[in-house]
Formats: sequence, structure tokens, C-alpha cells
Amino acid sequence: MMFKTIEDFITYSEARMAKGRFGFDHFKKAMNDLGNPQDEIKCIHIAGTNGKGSTTNYLRSILQEAGYKVGSFTSPHLIVHNDRIRINDVYITDEQLLIYGNRFYHFIEANNLSMFEIDMLFAVTYFKEQKVDYALYEVGLGGRLDATNIVTPLLSIITTIGFDHMELLGHTLKLISKEKAGIIKDKVPCLTAEPKKVCLSVFNEVCELHHSPLIQLSKIKKLSSTEGLSYIYQGLTIHLSTMALYQIKNSATACEAALFLRNLGLKISDQAIINGLLKAEWKGRFEKVSDTPLIILDGAHNSHGIAALKESVKLLPQPIFVVFSALKDKETDKMIGQMLDVTPHLIVTEFDFYRASTVDLLAKDFPVEKVKDPKEAIKKGILRSKGGSLLITGSLYFISEVRQKILPELLGKEL
Repeated sequence: MMFKTIEDFITYSEARMAKGRFGFDHFKKAMNDLGNPQDEIKCIHIAGTNGKGSTTNYLRSILQEAGYKVGSFTSPHLIVHNDRIRINDVYITDEQLLIYGNRFYHFIEANNLSMFEIDMLFAVTYFKEQKVDYALYEVGLGGRLDATNIVTPLLSIITTIGFDHMELLGHTLKLISKEKAGIIKDKVPCLTAEPKKVCLSVFNEVCELHHSPLIQLSKIKKLSSTEGLSYIYQGLTIHLSTMALYQIKNSATACEAALFLRNLGLKISDQAIINGLLKAEWKGRFEKVSDTPLIILDGAHNSHGIAALKESVKLLPQPIFVVFSALKDKETDKMIGQMLDVTPHLIVTEFDFYRASTVDLLAKDFPVEKVKDPKEAIKKGILRSKGGSLLITGSLYFISEVRQKILPELLGKEL
């Protein structure tokens, strides 16, 4: 079989989203059959319930600012499938994806690879062939059994721990922490931004088992700022081009990682850290896409993410209207309750994705408005929020659809 267009390949790959199984022994064996190309690339591995994508992007920006060629692998995609695989923040091209699709088709079929495993295979191959200096791999789900766990990094990072994917990772913070700690390798230091004792005890235990130092964030001193956020970390005055308060911890984690890498011998100046953090932008995370009306997009896809988002939402101009949709395996009751703490103006909607929830499942008996069609829901939100703010939040898959299709139609401009 030969794929003639990139659309043919993407359709094929995305149809394999639910293929395979949760576990990575088969993928580990498949990569071993290829000679373990991932072992030829120096890398950093990033896990966590929330913040891992942002932390990956902040660290990428620092390393790029320091003059390194940096590969990054993240998921899910927000704009196009290609944005999962980047070098220096430039997406892999359609042409290259198509070449890999045809080159590896028989290998994919023979090993029954899922879409995520295909993406990881292509990322590793691309980074190796393009001779990146460093690669950053964001965990897709959990850690221990994730396809990215084939790598042996210079540093493992675990951002923060919350309740998500409990049917696979466990229903307690201790069990979830054990799954995330599965990325810790022998004698490879682990950096964490997680402050909770129950999680730290698990990380300490796993690190001792692997003879791996555990690094925790130092104190962050927040500064007041009218344009963006500012804080002091490890003696550096950091400015961020976002108003999302939760990005302080994510960017500080990237800063700590950069300082660790500098101790390993990488040439990363203080100015590269400062400039890298200021220049970094991560679409779909408290992203302002319109001034009039004020529209914010944020992929707060679980209760932990909504809790972090709430503090920034309170700073938005009133009244605040929210359009929300989520996947059916999330703690949506808790998420809606959290949003209702911020505003009574909440519209729930749904979108076309096999794991998406319905408006009836989301709404239940909450004092929310149900609008099945997401375009109609957002249109109502825009009309009602004039003079105030519209927050569109929930699943990253939902945010991706809103950003790619719905808002460009409603606003008459590409985002």
C-alpha cells in the first residue's frame, strides 16, 4: 500500500488511535528491531498530570535560545497533526510525514502500532535524521507504560500530580504517582514540581530504588506586573508573556531543568533562560485570541487543570461567560462545579470525537445551559460576553476544533 497524499496517511494513522493496548512491551520490542534509534539522541523526558506540555515548550525555548537544535514531541495536536513533532518549534512537514508513512507502513502493520506509537516512531526517526542536539519527549499517558518510556534521558521531569485517567492509572494519588514515577531510570536524576507529601514519598522511594537524585523546585517569589507575569527564581528575574498564573510553576520547572543541564556542561546563559521563557508561547493555554470581545482559550482538561485556571479567570473583565466541553472519562461534575464557583454563566456543549461526552452527561442537574452544537454555543457566548470575557475551556481535542474551525468562521480570521 502507498499513501498518495498526506490526508490519506493522517486518516489511516488517526483511525489507529485506539489500536494496540495500554502497555509498551510490544513497542519496545518493535523499536529494538529497528536498532533502538532513540538511544542515539540525548533527551529529556517529561511526565505529569498537568503542565507537561507547557514545561516542554518552555525548556525547548530556553535550549533554542542557547543555540541548540531542539526536537520536541508533544500531544495531542492543537492545530494540525504535524505540530506533535517539531524541531526548533517548526512542525514536521507534510512531505516528511508522507515519506515516513510509506517507509514504515509494513512495519506499522506488522507490529500493530497505535497512532501515538506511530507518532513516537516518526519523532525519533526525524530527530535522529535531522541530527538534533537534544530531544524533549512529553509523556502521552501515565509514564510507566507510555510509548515514550523507551528513552533513557539525561533528566526525568514530573510536573504535578492530579486525578486523571484513573481507570488506567489508579484512583489514588499514590497509585497515579507510581505510574508517573515509572519514567525514572537508573542513576538519572528526577526533577519534580509536585509539593504534595503523598506524591513525594512515592518519588523518593522510586528514586532510591534507582539510585537517582530527586530534585525539587526552590522557592518562587512572585512579583506584581501589569503586562504579563514576573517572578524571581534562583536569583533570576523572569518575565512571562502570559497572564496564566499556573505558568509560573511550569516555567520555573523549565528554568530548574535548564540550570541542571548547565551543570552537566551545556552552555546555557542566564540571559538564554530569561529570553527563552519570555519568548515562549504555547497555544491553547490561556491564549487570548480576540480583544473585542475578549476570548480566552484554555485546554484545562481535568479538575486539576480547572483548579489552576480558576485563579487567572478571576482576573478577567466581568461578566465572565464560559463554554465548556470535555471527554467522558473526566471528573466533569467536579470541573463544572469548579467553574460555577467563578461564574454562573456556563454553557456546556459537545464535539465530534469518540471519547467526547454529551451535553446531557455534562449538564446533569447543574444550573447550566445545554447547547449541543459547539458553533452555536460559542456564538451565544460571544454575543453575551460583550463588555466582559468569554472563556472556552475543557478538552484539548475540543480546543483544537474550536481553534481550527469554529472561531475562524465566527471571527472571520485565521488564528
